[in-house]
Formats: sequence, structure tokens, C-alpha cells
Amino acid sequence: MCGIVGAVGKVKNYSKFVLDGLASLDYRGYDSAGVSFLNNNQEFACYKVVGTVDDLRKKIPNKVEASSAIGHTRWATHGQPTLNNAHPISSMHGLFNLVHNGVIENYRSLKKKLLEKGYTLKGETDTEIIANILEYIYLKNPHDVLIAIERLMKILKGSYALAILFKEEPNKLYFAKKDSPLIIAESEKASYLASDPLPLIKYSQKFIDVEDGEYGYLTKDVIRLLINGKEVEKKYTERNLQLLNKDLGGYSDYMLKEIEETPQVISRLLIKYFDGHNFTFDDYLLNELRNAEHITFLACGTSYHASLVGERYFRLLGKRSETFIASEWAYEPIFSNKNQVFILISQSGETADLIKCQKIINNRGMINIAITNTMASTLDREATFTLYLEAGLEVAVASTKAFSAQVTLLALLVSALFNNTSVIESLHSLNNVLLNIINRQEEIADLANEIYKYNLIFFIGRGSDYIAAKEASLKMKEITYIHSEAFPGGELKHGPIALVDNKTALLAFDSDAKTDLAIRNNAKEVETRRGHIYIISIKELAKEGDAFNVNFVSPNLSVIPMVYVSQYLAYYVAKNKKVNIDKPRNLAKSVTVE
Repeated sequence: MCGIVGAVGKVKNYSKFVLDGLASLDYRGYDSAGVSFLNNNQEFACYKVVGTVDDLRKKIPNKVEASSAIGHTRWATHGQPTLNNAHPISSMHGLFNLVHNGVIENYRSLKKKLLEKGYTLKGETDTEIIANILEYIYLKNPHDVLIAIERLMKILKGSYALAILFKEEPNKLYFAKKDSPLIIAESEKASYLASDPLPLIKYSQKFIDVEDGEYGYLTKDVIRLLINGKEVEKKYTERNLQLLNKDLGGYSDYMLKEIEETPQVISRLLIKYFDGHNFTFDDYLLNELRNAEHITFLACGTSYHASLVGERYFRLLGKRSETFIASEWAYEPIFSNKNQVFILISQSGETADLIKCQKIINNRGMINIAITNTMASTLDREATFTLYLEAGLEVAVASTKAFSAQVTLLALLVSALFNNTSVIESLHSLNNVLLNIINRQEEIADLANEIYKYNLIFFIGRGSDYIAAKEASLKMKEITYIHSEAFPGGELKHGPIALVDNKTALLAFDSDAKTDLAIRNNAKEVETRRGHIYIISIKELAKEGDAFNVNFVSPNLSVIPMVYVSQYLAYYVAKNKKVNIDKPRNLAKSVTVE
């Protein structure tokens, strides 16, 4: 979840590269940040702060003489956010400075061995254990950094992307990778690495995705890749660079910008997967899904909620379909004797729990379809097939447009199985509904002026509206810090209603005529117990007193406008609460640790 950058060679301005690179990765974590420069005199200059990259920027000179550099923005796993735990971490004798993204599972036993050998530790991180084990191996034998890294990798258990500076070789930048993303880029005068392409796109168009088990070093004109001591051929990958645009474009917050980009994303998906006459999905992929008797979705967080919608779509086709949270399935994999296809959904394509699932699936030789926003991500590279969300960069930690993109893509995919082109007109109509909501967002802001005062918020719905309620509740708790829960409407009276008092708000989604009366009765039960109810309905079902209504949309797509309203609602509640909307506390955008 942490962000890593590094460079070696003739970089015009090392300070600018590292700071701008870390700023582009700060969605990965912002508990602390740091940078280490190494010059030709074999001197480290290390700067660290508890706080954000903006805080770090105030401490570093505009220009620093350096031959190489590494930087890090941290989402704390082991050890609280303190200066001693901030990266880069130095080994005890000062030979190595390194940064790390991942989690070392056996760090306690390794720590014990270091202490027995006389090493002293300044912090509480697993990364400090890595730095000192590396130094110990190097000093013991045979004084070769590459061999020391190879031996280190055989000792470490867990996940890591490492960028390493060795004091005696300022013109080299070492690295190692297992289960955490790491990308290399090269230019004529320098070489670079980072957790993802964002910090690198200004400097290079040539990318190498480091694979698990690979390690090596960079110089200004050499990239050396090894695995188990043997040279690895470099394989270059491409990125859809025009979509990697981290520009606020006049908006005050990325979240608001990304909410309002949703109609454009839906339009891009229509163009990509329908040519005006026919769907353009791969025929082999469609045949695998047509022949599948069992569809299994795996995902986390917002993507899990989108998967629940996909599960409903396939069940409507008469196929057995189910959805699992990836972190649970990974430890208790479930395979059927039927012809089973897995669909794995992740905005980043680097979700650690999902990648663990994918490895299990691939080891069984089974079909898996990745749905991701990130070309050349780990999930993409290891999938049987990949479908891209075309959502562009999503910077705000709370996912918004990616959810709508995932549901839209699933609707297109299922429709393509039997060439049901009616979905195209439905999606065009959906965009008109979303544009109407954008134009009426002040009504939602007025609603937020009431909602933010409550201590507890319940969201309820039935059918697909319950899925919308789950996603709405997640958004509310993510960025407002108000305690929020989601329930099927009928479950309120089976326990949760005991929590209701006059400081409770209930928001009910009502988009289905079949459940209209039932969901309104559920809401009334809360109102009778002094709770405050707000009903979000479609116009055809709207009643006097409803808090907000949206224009009609195809029932199979109604989850999108319901969630869309809730995204605005969470945004404006957070505005009232005066919290950091794009970087909510304790969270990170890309969850690359288990």
C-alpha cells in the first residue's frame, strides 16, 4: 500500500523527481514520507517526516547533488507513524538505505536473530529487519550486494518491493520484488523505478514490470534483472498514458471530479465494447462464459459490491453464480465439479488478497477473467482474459467512478453473451439520468446539511437496492467517519432496530415496484422509534416527503444512480464535517498488503 520511487543517473533535479513522484503516489499512504539521496562522495542525505509529502517538501532543498535517490510514502503496518519508523530505513552500520512496500511475516524470528548477533534497532518496523539482515549477509560473505539480496530473498517470508541504496556504489540502485508491485522505466540518461507508472510517465515511455522473485540493479544506462542468480530477459510493457491524468481540472477535490467523470467513463465503455452494430468482446472469452456452469466472483470493498451486481446478472441467465470476499476465499478456496469460470475485479489490479486468489486459481489451471482499471497490473498480466474499465486515474481513496464502470462493464458483458443490444440504449438513458443528478446536486447538498448531524446512519434496500445500500454505507463511513451500516430492509427488526434513537438517520433506496411498499414499511418502523427517515426513490414510485428522486432507468442498472446519489451525499456530509475527503484517515487507495 506504500508508495516507492527511485532513480539513478543524470536526473536533472532529484528533489523534484522524488517529491513529485511521491506526491503522485500519496493515495497509497500518507502516514509518513521520506527520501534518501546518495552522492558520489558516498554520503547519504536522508529527510523524513511524520505526515504528508507536502510536509516533506518543506524540509528538502530545491536541488540536491545526488547520483541516486529513493523515496517512500507510508501506510503504516508494523509500527506507529513516527520518525524512527518512517522510510527510508538505514542499516545499523549505515551501508544500506532502503524503502519497502509489503509485509514481512517472519520478521519477529528474524528480529530475534539480529538481536542475538548484537544488532540494535531504532524502530518497530519489519523494514528495519530487512535492512539489517541484508547488511549482516553482505558483511559476512562474500561482500557482493547481488548475492546478499538473493540470499535475503530466500530468508524473507511475506511480500515486498524493495528499492535499495548501497553506500559504496552511489551509481547503482538495487531492487527486489515479491507479491508487491514494482515497475522500472528507462531513459537515455537515467533509470527509474516506482510502485506504479504515475511518477515515471514524464520521464520514460519504456516500462518493465518486475515479476515475483526478480531482483537486480539499475544504472544510468543498464538494467540488470535476475532470478535465482540467472539473467532474465527484459520485457517491455505499455501503459494507456492519456488516462493517467492527475489534474484537478478546477475541482476542489478529486472525489467530486471523479464522481462527475462517471458519464464520460460509461461513454468510453460503450465505444470500446460496442462498435455501433456488434459487441466487441473476445469470442473465446464469450464462449467460455456461455459454456460455464458456475461463475465465481472474487473481489474486495467497492469491487465486491459491484461483483454482487454481476452475480445477479448471471443468475438471471440461469447460471449458478456466487460472490466471495477475496481475503476469505484465499484461505478457504471453493471449487466446484462444474465448468467453473472466475471473475476477479479490482480497480488497481494490485489488490494483494485478490492476487493471492488468482495464484490459487492459476495453479489449478482454471479460467479467470480480470476486470481492472490498470493495464499491465499484476492481475492483468496473470489473467486468462482481461477487460479494462477505461475509467482513467482514480485518485481519491474512496472509489466512485470505478464502481459505475464495473457495473456497466458487467452489464455489457452479460448482454453480449446473447447479443442483447437493448442494453446500449439503456446505458445511454442512464447517462442522461446521471447528468440530471449532477445538475441537482445542490438538493443532495441540502440533504447532507441534515445528515451530518447524526451519530448513526442506516442504509436499507431490497434486491439490488440492498447492494446500493452496502456501497452507500461504505462511502459514508470511509470519508465522514460517521458510523454507518447497511441492511436488507426486512432485517432491521431482527436486531439492528434496537440501536435506533433520535440521533439515528435511515436512508432507504426504493427503485423496485415489487418491494416499494415493503421498504417504506421498514422505514416507517424506524420513524416510529424516533429515527429520522430519508427515502431515495425513482420518480415512478416517488411519494410526497421523499428526500430525493431520480428519473427512471432500466431496473438492471438502477443500482448505479442510487449509488451515485449516495456518493454525492457522502461527499457533502464530509464537507460539513471538514475532513480530508480525498485522503481519509487510516486508508490507502491500493491495498497491496494482506
